[in-house]
Amino acid sequence: MADPTSNLSDPLFTEAEERDLTGATLGDYRVLRRLGQGGMGQVYLAEQVSLKRHVALKLLKPELAANQTALLRFQREAESVARVTHANIVQIHAIGQMDGKHFIALEFVEGRTLREFIEKKGPPDANLGLRIMSQVASAIQRASELGIIHRDIKPENILITRKGEVKVADFGLSRRFEDQTAATPSLTGSAVTMGTPLYMSPEQVEGKKDIDHRTDIYSFGITCYHLFAGHPPFRGETPFEVAVQHVQKEAAPLNDIRPDLPIELCQIVHKMIAKKPEERYQTGREVLRDIAKVREMLLVGSPSGSQSGTIGLSMSGANSSPMIPIVEPPRSSSALWMGVAGVAVALVGGLMLGWLWNGVGAASGPSVPMIPGQVLVEPPKANPQREHEKDLIRLVHDYIKPNTPLDVAVGVKYSIELSVLYLKERDLADAEKLFEELDRAERPVPYRSLGKFGKAAVLAFRDQSDESNRIFVQLVEAEAKFAESKADKKVSIARNNQFIWRSHPDLREMMAEALHHNFVNAPERFPKKLEPFRSPPPPTLKPKAS
Repeated sequence: MADPTSNLSDPLFTEAEERDLTGATLGDYRVLRRLGQGGMGQVYLAEQVSLKRHVALKLLKPELAANQTALLRFQREAESVARVTHANIVQIHAIGQMDGKHFIALEFVEGRTLREFIEKKGPPDANLGLRIMSQVASAIQRASELGIIHRDIKPENILITRKGEVKVADFGLSRRFEDQTAATPSLTGSAVTMGTPLYMSPEQVEGKKDIDHRTDIYSFGITCYHLFAGHPPFRGETPFEVAVQHVQKEAAPLNDIRPDLPIELCQIVHKMIAKKPEERYQTGREVLRDIAKVREMLLVGSPSGSQSGTIGLSMSGANSSPMIPIVEPPRSSSALWMGVAGVAVALVGGLMLGWLWNGVGAASGPSVPMIPGQVLVEPPKANPQREHEKDLIRLVHDYIKPNTPLDVAVGVKYSIELSVLYLKERDLADAEKLFEELDRAERPVPYRSLGKFGKAAVLAFRDQSDESNRIFVQLVEAEAKFAESKADKKVSIARNNQFIWRSHPDLREMMAEALHHNFVNAPERFPKKLEPFRSPPPPTLKPKAS
């Protein structure tokens, strides 16, 4: 596991700090092998004997554990972070002491750091980069909701698993010891590494005491710049030279370095690294919304880069821009229905499914000239996100009644969009009402399936893991039975829409997040049948239109 932190005080370390503890036992943990050395001490792979699972065991350095004020502060922070359960945050399982050794047991993440990923693979394309960004932004948002500031977001603290899942490590841990064990370090001192100044926010450089989660958004933006450019925006021979640039110098336009990227993506990065906190995104949720717009734009094949129009990124959280506009398809007339009556079921099971997943084309508008790195400010609007939600609610209401197969396909599309919006925003009360409405006996199968799926996700995010897992198992078992009956083509076509939760990428991503939430809450009771669904599937490349 490549990630920062921990080690500890004990006679073993006073003799030789590098002494390998492989084979030793610390309470419930059997040390398997040493993974490396971090800023807080040594890191080991260990087995938690009682639960038969691998963990990353971090042992604090003796000098850190000897500072009682720092140790107590650290323990409080660790206990706070341990309550955070999120698919994109490395989970703290336990913090303890055994034979004079203070340790932390964390979720073991088998993969590499984002820095290692960039060095080996090079800067990613827009699709993969956006996928990484969305997972980190989701982690930052969740932590900020609980009042937790990371303070040290950088590529070394972002882990990527072999399945493409992103995990942010070290929330609230390493920086706390720096606050307690020493005076504010001098940026001209040789003991300060380049790692932190490369990604440090201006308010951190200036030593301000009232920093908030927006410092994480800045550091995340610098990390994203590094991700796409292949290097951080500010570099120098000393930490001091780098730190001063964070306060005084503007980053070179990312679009000049990567002209292949959508200009809208570059706007997101530059808005995150605005010098003044009030000019950045105010929450991780706002970052997620604009990332979703760019991902949707790429999905539906809208033009991007210097020839594209802006997605209307706003400069303030209060005026966040609307989603890409929806073009409502025309209602099917009686003449149309008569013309497709003979192939209605096939239409829903085949062609309409393709249209359903690929989305409705966004309305095109006049292109707005853009200056590289510029972020356009929309005129103030009355909560456009809420207006978009109202539009979706109206559309779902219009199409949800059983009518023609075309109506069902359109209604399911809008129902999915509203479902994903509620779940990503963790608007669980409205989500629950929607899923109850969908899961009614008179609804066609696709609606009922989506309703059951949504109920399971809501239960997961409410920490009702057992009931959530039960419903998810029912969905998986129903799909297995359906697969066995596919020899009967009538059954196959008629119920082809039942398993939209598996085919739709946004729903699968929400399912993976919900299941990971359930796993973290009760790993010993997590059903094996659901294990394959705990990580989102890798992104697929759509063939270009000829």
